[in-house]
Amino acid sequence: MLVAGEASGDAHGAGLVWALRAAGCDAQLYGVGGTAMAAAGVELRQGSQDLAVVGLTEVLGRLPRVLRLMHRLTAEIRRDPPDLFVPIDAPEFNLRLASAAARRGVPVVYFVAPQVWAWRERRVAALRRCVRELLVLFPFEPAWFAARGVPTTFVGHPLIDDLEAFRPDPELPRRLGLAEGESLGLMLPGSRAGEIARHLPIFGAAAQRLRSRFPRLRWVVRQAPEVDDEAYAPWTRDGTLTLRRESVIELAQAARLVVSASGTASFEAALTTTPLIVVYRVSPITWALARRLVRVPWVSMANLTAGRAIVPELLQRDLTPDRLVGEIASLLEDPVRAEAMRAELAAVRRRFDTRGAYARAAERLRAHLAGAEERTR
Repeated sequence: MLVAGEASGDAHGAGLVWALRAAGCDAQLYGVGGTAMAAAGVELRQGSQDLAVVGLTEVLGRLPRVLRLMHRLTAEIRRDPPDLFVPIDAPEFNLRLASAAARRGVPVVYFVAPQVWAWRERRVAALRRCVRELLVLFPFEPAWFAARGVPTTFVGHPLIDDLEAFRPDPELPRRLGLAEGESLGLMLPGSRAGEIARHLPIFGAAAQRLRSRFPRLRWVVRQAPEVDDEAYAPWTRDGTLTLRRESVIELAQAARLVVSASGTASFEAALTTTPLIVVYRVSPITWALARRLVRVPWVSMANLTAGRAIVPELLQRDLTPDRLVGEIASLLEDPVRAEAMRAELAAVRRRFDTRGAYARAAERLRAHLAGAEERTR
């Protein structure tokens, strides 16, 4: 059983499944995910869209459906336990399922660690109690988790494979409709409906104000895989922003600058070394709680990996059209600052110089499956 809770988790789940199949694993795979996991051959009990929310107040509207799904999956684990449970990120949901699986004697291998090193460290106790092995993507995580008694393996980050395999398309400027001398700005508001609703109006207002100052700059928004056009319509209908479906890597590599909501997409953009501004907003109640719980000084993985602020972060009240315009203009008008940021981001990328993350993770899953088969003989 594999359970992913948002677009990035769905992509990781699909990559893991393809690697399992490539290694000759013929296990039956089922669970919760999105279109990518379904295309990879996972039998979905339900789509992951109900789990793709962040924050206390944001989840309340979907709580009944989330609880029903939790009850269904927990009952299924008790009635017909899988040989292996693989939660993929989404700790609010997956840690409860992991506990139910562990009580039933099901091995739990957690792929993509909950960021308990940043907040809610008490969750480490649940990981230590339920998880046979934690498969992590960031090089600083194994020592942190091992010191707290959680068996942990660094498998590398799958984005490195995507970056190494990427080849720029010389036709991209034509496909994007860029005229001679025009450049590209990329905006990534997030993959969740709530993130898009909170961030896109600010992005659109900033793009409108920048028109006269940078008339040769064209702004595009990358459409999240599970989100339809209507979520973006107010800002794409008038031509302020153009909606595109190309990959984050392709668009970020071609861009002069990226504005991204904190999350997987912002880290993906950071690895391309394109100058980056990271933003985020949640409800006031969620923000007030987060300020009490968060134990790290930054939210972006680029800054956390570097151990210092190499990209600007505009969070909560600091995220306004005026502040965003100021940060964008500063990077566009100061090539020395932009090049210095590129060099810092290149140093971050070198820390992840490990290919084959999904293959390594798949090997660990196969080892646990083999152990489960031995125990049932």
